[in-house]
Amino acid sequence: MKLNRFSVLSKEEILEIHRVSLDLLSEVGMIIYSEEILDFLSKHGAQVNLQKKHVKIPSHLVEKSLKSIPSEISLYSRDKESSVLLGGERPLLGSGHNAIFVFDPIKRDRRPATKKDVGDFARLADALDGIDVVGIQAMPQDINGKASLLHAVEAVFNNTKKHLFFSPDSVELTKFIFDIARVVAEESDLSNRSILTCQLSSTAPLSWEGGAGDALLETARVGVPCVVLPEPYSGVSAPITLAGTLTMHNAEVLSGIVISQLVREGAPVVYGSAWTTFDMRKGNVLTGSPETSLLRIAGAQMADFYKMPYHTTIEAGDSQCDDDQNTWERTLAIISALNSGTDLSFSAGMSAAGLNVSFERLVLDHEIAEMVDRFIRGITVSQDTIAKQVIEKVGPRGQFLYEEHTLKYLRLKEHWEPSLSSREIYDHWKQTGSLNIVEKANQKVQKILDSHHPDPLPSKTREEISRIVRDFEKEYGN
Repeated sequence: MKLNRFSVLSKEEILEIHRVSLDLLSEVGMIIYSEEILDFLSKHGAQVNLQKKHVKIPSHLVEKSLKSIPSEISLYSRDKESSVLLGGERPLLGSGHNAIFVFDPIKRDRRPATKKDVGDFARLADALDGIDVVGIQAMPQDINGKASLLHAVEAVFNNTKKHLFFSPDSVELTKFIFDIARVVAEESDLSNRSILTCQLSSTAPLSWEGGAGDALLETARVGVPCVVLPEPYSGVSAPITLAGTLTMHNAEVLSGIVISQLVREGAPVVYGSAWTTFDMRKGNVLTGSPETSLLRIAGAQMADFYKMPYHTTIEAGDSQCDDDQNTWERTLAIISALNSGTDLSFSAGMSAAGLNVSFERLVLDHEIAEMVDRFIRGITVSQDTIAKQVIEKVGPRGQFLYEEHTLKYLRLKEHWEPSLSSREIYDHWKQTGSLNIVEKANQKVQKILDSHHPDPLPSKTREEISRIVRDFEKEYGN
């Protein structure tokens, strides 16, 4: 059987968190800096104070909205020829997004990310079979001003066929990115086999900025899948207790669900989480603490309660380099995510609270996720796997190396075979260069980037995307 799923909340505790979340929305309310959302909620029965930008959302609106969200979402490739199912049996893995620096683990130094880096990260993610969704791995710092996300989207679409994941901060950017997606998909209706997913975040505690709120409205109208992802800091923008952080986070997710479902009933929405705690002594946001992994598990349980897909981030490495600390923190995060029912584990390749991204870290996280995936598949017990007849045939002091049963289960991957981890004897390891795991990852990265070149977009499509980017720059400045 499979490994039993992790859980940290009882049924009674889930119901209590849900109940208090409804109370927070209906009694405390939220500040929303979007007049369109306030007007919209007011028309649907919410108590709105336009002057204070304050809204109280009645529980019946939440309960009604929860009934219309889809439990599964198909995420399509760039050419719409294939898709992966979000909310199905298989957990998905996504590369990271929106870092600022590229970290070189060999030199132990970082530099500002470039547009070329974004394209190279997309090519690397395209080549890794275990990466299902490709994010904007870094925001290019060699592009001036407000159009950097558009340039990054252009770089990703030009370097992978896989589903794209992006996170804008304004409705203007969102609309232009949707225009790019329409050109790539050669289709005006993005709700039909969507090739991209949008992530939008409320602002803790209990508020939505105008840009993110209006972008949520636009995304729901268009029918593009949307991850509603609050980002509270325990003890700073949320209660210091884990239960308090979870409850406030949950209320913010529910507010996003209400907005999306009132705009478009059945709009695809994902329960998102980017859990962070806070080191009060050093004043740092933490993503690799054991508490963040407990919250990842709790978030999966809340999403399951609401019967909706669940997304969590796994950039859980608070160390500034690719060392043992980085590895044990993200391994805990990945196993917590994959064995709690998480549908999309995102931000592979990132560290230092999401500021840094590393080519080597991406392939290392890919390796960890494959190892964890094998672990949670557990042990299959059947007459064939118990192998009574094979044991009887071989008998005492025999060997199983050449048995057909052995060959059969080698092909069926009963045992995980790593692509990076060292399993060599000492002499062979010395003869092949005495490489550590980061150095081996670096070699793999270079080999992929030298040889892997996905089919480019048609030249006409590339020209049209460039025109859209230029139009944005003309209208909103560089």
